[in-house]
Amino acid sequence: MEILYQKQDMLDFLPRLKSSLLEWQLVEIRLTKDSDAFLNINRVAELVHALFKDKEGKLYICNDHEILMLIRWGQNIPSTEITDSIKKKLPEGSCAVHIHPLTSDGLAKIELLITYKRPQGTSLSFADTRITRKENVILLADDDMYIRTLAKKGLTGKATVHEVENGNEILAAYKKYEPDMVFLDIHMPGKDGTEVLHDILASDPQAYVVMLSADSSVENIGYTLHEGAKGFLTKPFNKEKLLEFVHKCPTIT
Repeated sequence: MEILYQKQDMLDFLPRLKSSLLEWQLVEIRLTKDSDAFLNINRVAELVHALFKDKEGKLYICNDHEILMLIRWGQNIPSTEITDSIKKKLPEGSCAVHIHPLTSDGLAKIELLITYKRPQGTSLSFADTRITRKENVILLADDDMYIRTLAKKGLTGKATVHEVENGNEILAAYKKYEPDMVFLDIHMPGKDGTEVLHDILASDPQAYVVMLSADSSVENIGYTLHEGAKGFLTKPFNKEKLLEFVHKCPTIT
């Protein structure tokens, strides 16, 4: 295990993982508000490094409160052992630890976490919220209760889901919840989905919106993708297809 201080060193390491992704785990460690004033991020890095010094991997100090660790853990050892070891080593309540198995999309998310910086002097943006927030948030906009129930069941354990039934209320909900992604029905009471898509992208050009519709004609799909949607999901859908889009969202972990 090597401690890295330069983001480029971490970025250069990521492509080497592609041939053995299933053996690797991403570990996020963040100092909490309750952490001891004398426990700084460098000390946390030293303590965590001591735990896993014999393991292959990299430990990158992102900033004064967060560490990303890539560790080759193998496929048959419970990842909870990583969390348990860290929590036993550090003062109780001092750090939050999150573990994620690696995927190809996961590598892109790591790169985003490492490289994203908010320009100085700018106010907090939607992107800032998504990058720094540990909770996954999805906005589900559909007036069909069956579809909302189906989607919520498929998303159980993946994110906090907020629902909207009327097109006129979607933009306000988007600004309130600042979701990682939106599942947006095309045909809704009030504003239709294509109008709302334009409104959302005008407020947040980086929005991740997947359109929903029972009409999967080439024209319908092509139009929404051309207008800025990241995907199109035909109703009714199964859990596997729903999660395909969730896993592609760059800020959902």
